[in-house]
Amino acid sequence: MEKLKELAFFEDLLTTPNNALVEKAVEAGRIPIGYNCFTAPEPLLSVGKAFAVRLRAPQTTSTELANFYMSPFTCSYSRSILEAALDDQYDFLRGMVFAACCVQIQRTSHNYKIQKLKDNDGSFVHYLIDVPRKMFDGNIEPLIEEFKKVAELMSTAYGIDINDDAVKKAVHEHNEFNKILKKISDLRKLDHPKITGSEWHTVYTACKVAPKDMLIEPLKKLKVALDKRQGLSSGVPRIMVMGSILDNSAYIELMESQGCVVVADRFCFGSLPGMELISEDGDIYRNLALYYLETNECPRMMEKTNQRIEHAVQYVEEYKADGIIFETMQFCDVWGYEKLTTMKALEESGIPIVRIEREYAFAGEGQLRTRVQAFIESIVNKQLNKQLAE
Repeated sequence: MEKLKELAFFEDLLTTPNNALVEKAVEAGRIPIGYNCFTAPEPLLSVGKAFAVRLRAPQTTSTELANFYMSPFTCSYSRSILEAALDDQYDFLRGMVFAACCVQIQRTSHNYKIQKLKDNDGSFVHYLIDVPRKMFDGNIEPLIEEFKKVAELMSTAYGIDINDDAVKKAVHEHNEFNKILKKISDLRKLDHPKITGSEWHTVYTACKVAPKDMLIEPLKKLKVALDKRQGLSSGVPRIMVMGSILDNSAYIELMESQGCVVVADRFCFGSLPGMELISEDGDIYRNLALYYLETNECPRMMEKTNQRIEHAVQYVEEYKADGIIFETMQFCDVWGYEKLTTMKALEESGIPIVRIEREYAFAGEGQLRTRVQAFIESIVNKQLNKQLAE
């Protein structure tokens, strides 16, 4: 499949947290706010002149300083973003809003605050959202209040008028942007996909680290180029990847180099879930709370285990996947527990599945390559045996 020049734009945005579009936006007086998790309300962090930047650490190769504050036995994502902060890589940010998705991230947020990496003089927002672990009516109002606290802090610190109409406008813009993304994502569902998994992951990740309005035209140009592109040949095993946070497309590229195409991304920082529309009718804060509680498929949502398994099977069917690569980051507690139930259930449903363990930064290439290669070969052999039996 030929390389598209339109993809280079998105690749360049991922080399550093303070990328070219962020710099341009800041020069224009806009306010970047960092966040760590799908559960942090991205539209709310993009009201008015503010815009959301999901925290990544592409330039961090060692977590020596963060290990001192966090211990080397915490997940390498939480340590890497703390290391990046200690290394002044996030100095361009005007705020940090963390979702308390796990204890390790809570420690990262706490360390960021106590190290006084940014003096909270009223112009820097630092907040840790207390996210519920269960979906029921009693948790809706507390989450609404949490989101309103974030809005109040933004209003006080940045002078942004965060009234309901402004939030509705931000949600509407968020939805319209996701409609554009969805059209590109759906090209993975074709019998001959016109975009590889690593390319899609590059595009989707880039769309989380820059102002969305500045990405619309590049996305439209990419869609035109993809429509003209010849799709992948048939017979290539189609894979869904699910698991811990993954924001480095090098991992997806490694998998695809073994003779498969990744068609579905059911992992943290992936798009399943992530492109659903948020209701714009009625109480906008309630809509936001409901969306993040109902859509959230993180293993921390304890009562949703069966739902997550059902949705994984549905994704396999929808994207016509031939197997699943279940990736977990070392010391990731929530996904480490999830594998015990989910992998067994998916195996029992007849879906080929393999588990790999990795670090946040791209490493262990040889071992990962061998394991993925063996898995892809097993799928190909099963397909050949099935054809011979017919």
